[in-house]
Amino acid sequence: MTHFNELLRQGRYDEIWTKYCGFLDLSMDEYMKIQERLLLEQLDLLNNSMMGRMLMGDILPKSVEEFREVVPITTYDDYLGYLDQKREDVLPRKPHMWSHTSGRSGEYKFKWVPYTRKMYDRLGEVVIGSMILASCSEKGEVNLAPEDTVLLATAPPPYVSGLLSYSTDEQLDIRFLPSLEEGDQMEFRERIGAGFKLAMRHGLDYFYGIASVLVGIGEQFEQGGGGTGFSLDMLHPTTLTRLIKGFISAKLKNKNPLPKDIWKLKGIMTGGTDTSIYKNLVKHYWGRMPLEGYACTEGGTMAVQAWNYQGMTFFPETNFLEFIPYSEIKKSDENPDYQPKTVLYNELEEGIYELVFTNFHGGIFTRYRVGDLFEVISIRDEELNIDLPQVRFYARKHDTINLAGFAVITEKNLWQAIESSSLDYHEWVARKEIADGRSYLHLYIEMNSGHGLNGRKAAEVLHQALKTQITDYKNLEEMLNYQALKVTLLNPGAFSSYMDYQQSQGADLAHTKPPHMKPTAEQMKTLLQGKRLK
Repeated sequence: MTHFNELLRQGRYDEIWTKYCGFLDLSMDEYMKIQERLLLEQLDLLNNSMMGRMLMGDILPKSVEEFREVVPITTYDDYLGYLDQKREDVLPRKPHMWSHTSGRSGEYKFKWVPYTRKMYDRLGEVVIGSMILASCSEKGEVNLAPEDTVLLATAPPPYVSGLLSYSTDEQLDIRFLPSLEEGDQMEFRERIGAGFKLAMRHGLDYFYGIASVLVGIGEQFEQGGGGTGFSLDMLHPTTLTRLIKGFISAKLKNKNPLPKDIWKLKGIMTGGTDTSIYKNLVKHYWGRMPLEGYACTEGGTMAVQAWNYQGMTFFPETNFLEFIPYSEIKKSDENPDYQPKTVLYNELEEGIYELVFTNFHGGIFTRYRVGDLFEVISIRDEELNIDLPQVRFYARKHDTINLAGFAVITEKNLWQAIESSSLDYHEWVARKEIADGRSYLHLYIEMNSGHGLNGRKAAEVLHQALKTQITDYKNLEEMLNYQALKVTLLNPGAFSSYMDYQQSQGADLAHTKPPHMKPTAEQMKTLLQGKRLK
């Protein structure tokens, strides 16, 4: 029995809260002392490894200040030749497991990331804390219970979401639907379907995964296709009772049953660009607001919202945190050899920053520039009296489109504009293109059947939505006197054909869909096969 389960069995909820959510009660001085202590421990580990000495040089930094002064900022390219070969002999500590994320087209298939035992354990600890925060309404409230059920909606190892599920399963007495071992043998759609069949019988308490998955399931229910057609599984008394209650509740409101009529979830945890886009729809379908977190493969789970669902707070014990101010980002963009200056967590002000982090607990990534931008929305949370900076995910740096050096378009605000247009679309991608000496945002969008629009009309609708949602885009038209949007309607099934082709070529799960922002020429060539302009 794990430490958490023992505390839970004994009803020691104050200790549970302090262990998993107590970081929200830290003062800034307490937070920075944790950061400094763990960084100095990490520097000793790095100094005793070949890669650590390669990254830091011949002199071991003795302080935070010296570390930031003498150690250069790194990217994944600095680790090639070692991590892509899974060279364990050069690392500060022997990995417990390896994880990977998507690589870079034409350079490397995956970015491989070593996880020490402590880093792996931290993944589960953070999930436990997030489950507590997602299901509470006030400080100190712990609603986790033995045998709570969780829909298995994450990718299997070696994806970090798979490691996260396994680490959580080892530390917490919960039940994944389906089990991790069974789910690993299934394709994603099959895993989700099997999970919901089990949830009909055993209930559903928590979800963590991608918000768009929950919205897609909710839409199926709303349209009367929520997978509630007759099967022998439905004859189980528990399933019948759950369905009857849900249908009665819905019919009293003269509507099809929604997931919230079938299940009363304790908490929903999600992350990614689509969270802010779909959070209200998630609440509509599932009855709870999703708690947003931030994670990346190289750094693990790093930040999470509190129970008021406002800004995220970074965890102090996962990575040493630095931030590149926006003015320094611009200098770095203009001169790739420039080493941008950083600020620490206690030096943040409201504005846009790029994250730089150093792994704790024997990890290898050192002053690592992951390429993610955050907006600091406040220096503290006044409502909950959290005395730490509050942030929200802004954009992936390389997924922004700059028009005429004037308007910066992020995936998030472009997605918001498309959603606000009320167009009945399936998927989209966007690129920056130059024509007639001007820069354009070219949106390639696949509509659902029966939409009744041509490309010109769709462009008009989207242009107005962009002007409403993105001030810089509106100002661009007014100041430079041109409409910077082009729209191409893709053939129905274009994205499905793309995925089928990628799978036929043996593409990994992460590469079966093109990125929303700035797909490569090769990706566009595949997507545009059979393109039809209207």
